[in-house]
Amino acid sequence: MTAAAALPDVAPPLTADGLVLRSWRVDDADEVVALADDAETRRWSPSLRLVDDRASALAWIARRLERRTDWAVCDAASGRLAGRIGLHHHDADDRSAEVGYGVSPAYRRRGVAHRALQAVSAYAFSPVEEAGLGLHRVALEHAVGNVGSCRTASACGYAFEGLAREVIRDGSGGFDDIHLHGRLATDPPGPLVQVVPPEPVEVAAGAYQLTVPDPDRDAADVLAACADPEIRRWNPGPATMADARAWCARRGDWSRGDHASWLVRAATGGELVGSVSLHEVDAANSSCEVGYWVAAPARGRGAATASIAAAARFAFDALGLARAEIFHAVDNPGSCRAATKAGFAWEGTHRRAYRYGDGELHDDHSHGRLATDPEPAAAAR
Repeated sequence: MTAAAALPDVAPPLTADGLVLRSWRVDDADEVVALADDAETRRWSPSLRLVDDRASALAWIARRLERRTDWAVCDAASGRLAGRIGLHHHDADDRSAEVGYGVSPAYRRRGVAHRALQAVSAYAFSPVEEAGLGLHRVALEHAVGNVGSCRTASACGYAFEGLAREVIRDGSGGFDDIHLHGRLATDPPGPLVQVVPPEPVEVAAGAYQLTVPDPDRDAADVLAACADPEIRRWNPGPATMADARAWCARRGDWSRGDHASWLVRAATGGELVGSVSLHEVDAANSSCEVGYWVAAPARGRGAATASIAAAARFAFDALGLARAEIFHAVDNPGSCRAATKAGFAWEGTHRRAYRYGDGELHDDHSHGRLATDPEPAAAAR
């Protein structure tokens, strides 16, 4: 059986594109204070919540040096602290460890975490004979709301393995659920073709709020809205209270990772104005479809445009998808206007493509929006 290497006295230097990973030094203290003095850092990095001055930064650095596999991630050109990364919870018998990382505010969205994680993973899995640690498995955990960390994990080959409830203190007296990821020495380095099931969350959409359906709270409102003939023609919904409760329960359960669904309510007053969902989530092709309806009393007020645009942002930012699509009957011009105003370009017509609630096959318009497309001005209503 292959053995894991003994831990080094200090973290060995590693390099990545444009980055140098080195052991911590006393003169890093001021930059550690600056790293800790950031809302995102304090939200997701419990250890840095204890740092608020040079003395506490020095104590934090001393603990990193005790681990012996914890690195300051530095910009190769300037030497500035770009982030941090470390292996901890080493188990020599199981040849395993856990990895954690963070990025300084000025270096976010520049691939720093991705490059640093790839470098540390290569060191962790490299055989002892090649000056690596010879590990069999590296685990990675992050708070469910930290979607950037989730994307980095998947991009570096760390498979999503499940959810654990209320594990990490959130800094305000509560606990965060966490996503569990893992990578084996035999796994490819990524990216993985997968979409991690998101935690059901509300989403702000200007004058509207996207809320997660709840059978007890929402079933009666959904049933009343879906009695409207126009909704029943294009989006047949529940016809009984039992159906409405089941409809809300299905849409409130995001655990399969194949959809994210909301009801749309007025941000002021809370009345139900519609529904929007991301469905047909396709990890292999980094895409999804958007579906929606608007209750009769709320039509003509921009609710569809605002909610479609907000759902698309969630698809791109939280799920990391590259493309979102909308299909609607050509005979439904209101849906066409809403899709276009929400930034979904018209891409073609599909003849006799779908049988809608009226029982007839209709021609469909297809619209698409890419993550790289500009945000439409009309969606800010």
